[in-house]
Amino acid sequence: MFMKLKRVINVGCAILLLHSAGSANAQVVKPSKSNKALDAGQCSSQAPINLNLTVILDRAMQCSPDLAAYRLEHQLAIADRVIAEQRPNPNITLGADSINPHPSQSPQGTKKVDSSVRIDQLIELGGKAKYRANAATAAELASQYFLKYAERAVLVSIEQIFYDGLGAQQKEKDLFDIVEMNKNVLDAAKIRYKVGDISEIDLNKIKLDIARANNEYQLAKSDLARAKAGLAKALGYGKNIHKSLLIADWPNHELALPAIPWDKIDSRADLQALKSRTLSAENSRDLARALKVPDVTVGLQYNHLPVTGSVQNGTINTYMVNLSIPLFIRHQYQGEAMRAEAEYYRARDNQWRGERDAVAQLEYQEAELQANQERLNRVLVDVLPSAEQVAAAAEFAYKKGAIGVLDFIDARRSLRQARTEASQTRADFAKGLSAFKLAIEVDDK
Repeated sequence: MFMKLKRVINVGCAILLLHSAGSANAQVVKPSKSNKALDAGQCSSQAPINLNLTVILDRAMQCSPDLAAYRLEHQLAIADRVIAEQRPNPNITLGADSINPHPSQSPQGTKKVDSSVRIDQLIELGGKAKYRANAATAAELASQYFLKYAERAVLVSIEQIFYDGLGAQQKEKDLFDIVEMNKNVLDAAKIRYKVGDISEIDLNKIKLDIARANNEYQLAKSDLARAKAGLAKALGYGKNIHKSLLIADWPNHELALPAIPWDKIDSRADLQALKSRTLSAENSRDLARALKVPDVTVGLQYNHLPVTGSVQNGTINTYMVNLSIPLFIRHQYQGEAMRAEAEYYRARDNQWRGERDAVAQLEYQEAELQANQERLNRVLVDVLPSAEQVAAAAEFAYKKGAIGVLDFIDARRSLRQARTEASQTRADFAKGLSAFKLAIEVDDK
């Protein structure tokens, strides 16, 4: 009896293999060659003593938590595409009935069990498999475009944090120099006060201006610490980054700004991602509409009835074919169709709005960048050198008693403002240029 059951199982397995061989061969999944996820063990928390832009960007490509998250999202999109391309597996059912544990008491003599093997296969109709695969493929392509844009956007955001840190570091250095100079100024003012050249009110005015400069210096130190903390978070560094020195790596503000490729803006990676998302939503809508077409389940059953008590009766083998069709009595997937329709129009509107906003944003970015470039040139060529000369002359004249306290304080305040404006304007131009290059970067493929 055991040998008979084994033979029945073998027959069923053979039918199953023949039925599913084509689909199984068609769905061999190749290993993904996409970027690997972040390996925290390869990213040291120790920041180097000197940090320049090249080191920071290389570190970001290797260890940025944001980049790792985007890459994992892309891996999920690839997995969704593989899942969508899979076809339903057939089901095999092994059955036994008329089980008689006491064959001697049965009128059929030696018969113990009847056995059966059944295979059921779901067949999707209405193009569901095609629409599902097309939607997932378009979603994967959108994820690929978005990953390309996100990688560049993350690097740009880290560049901007670096430029903020450079600006804060330069501001901290400039104010430190002024604080050190103020010690000599205060000593000279005290001498003039003792000999009666200035009043106590004038001396207090100088002390007040020095106190304000000290407060600005402390604020600059706080800004620098905040910028370094932002770098540490973005790059996975530890607290020792506060000991690191940011190496000046400013873009050349004298070069002409890059031109906007207006005829290729539509091929920008983020806009391509929006187009692919719209295509995915369109195929998902077609899939939802195809749900109105019922799927069928085809079944093939083999029954084996062994020899009974009379050998002349022989062994009985029968076959049965089944067809199962769902009845759309309670609903016809109207909700799924409505949702897919809304998702499509939302994706299409996002695409149109993204393309429209990209043009307007580029025009604004270009105008702002040109203004920052002109402003930076004026500050570095005219404002800052003039403020340095006026402050040096005022300090010399004040020590000689040639000018009053208010003129001296005003000159020194102008110097602080000019240095602060120079460092801030340089950082604004560098950040604006970095963002502008991202906005005009197009995919030439």
